[in-house]
Amino acid sequence: MRSRSGFGGDEFAGNVGATGGEREIKARLVKAARMYTMCENAGVAEPIDVTGLAVAAFEDLPLREAMVFVRTNEQNVRDLAWAFANSNSAEEFERRLGEIKTLPEPGGPRR
Repeated sequence: MRSRSGFGGDEFAGNVGATGGEREIKARLVKAARMYTMCENAGVAEPIDVTGLAVAAFEDLPLREAMVFVRTNEQNVRDLAWAFANSNSAEEFERRLGEIKTLPEPGGPRR
């Protein structure tokens, strides 16, 4: 299923051939990155914490499990959020995913 923004979960990183568990994790990462992006755009002080709360609520997970998921995947969430923030279409998002490997180090200039 595609979201209104045009960024679907199953298209992410060749997810079509992934197993059920891998697909679920990738879809959860994409949703977390969307929330993180929205929090950053809104100027939320701790976007990663709000993202964890949202994952708990929308994925029906215990809060502790959701926070552990978000914190252990924090760099992935930030990288995907960068791809979302710098894309205007699903195709451009896919191209941005390829650029993640060349992102600057934390604290360096953002693209």
